[in-house]
Amino acid sequence: MVAPFVHPEPLGDGVVVLRAWQDGDTGAVEQASQDARIPTGTTVPAVYTPEEGLAFVHRQRGRYTSGEGISFAVAGVLHDVAVGLVVLMRRPQQGVLGIGYWVVPQARGRGLARRAVGLATRWALDDAGAARVEGWVDPANLPSQRTLLRNGYLREGLLRSFMEFDGVRSDLVVYSRLPTDPAPV
Repeated sequence: MVAPFVHPEPLGDGVVVLRAWQDGDTGAVEQASQDARIPTGTTVPAVYTPEEGLAFVHRQRGRYTSGEGISFAVAGVLHDVAVGLVVLMRRPQQGVLGIGYWVVPQARGRGLARRAVGLATRWALDDAGAARVEGWVDPANLPSQRTLLRNGYLREGLLRSFMEFDGVRSDLVVYSRLPTDPAPV
């Protein structure tokens, strides 16, 4: 059973930190909105305005206050500038959380998504009491699939015609991590 979320202190590993979203994090939202893929399937505005950016930040904080999940801004330890998101959302099944994540294009290739997903997953399984964390990924999004695999997630299968994005039905690959799974190497 996943207990009511208690917002942790920032989670970090010396390189990346996961922390609560701040009003000043709209620069990351603006960069994310310019990516061809991030706005599809997320609540990142496809057309950025300062008002839409701030609304996105407030939605992320609202996930926690409403109890539907918890959203972290992903930032570098040295500069504390948001460059991504990791979110854990409650699924309808008891004890199951869904993980979502993105990193702005300018910050990719440095392992930040891998580190952020690892921190969020460990917190979900060890501290939040999740029985299962699962990720749903577009079959063509190989970098995202590698991120999950490097964090000890196991591929379970293909969810055919599972979601609709921009009026088109899409398949998703499902990955999961359990507390009893071996730690990633």
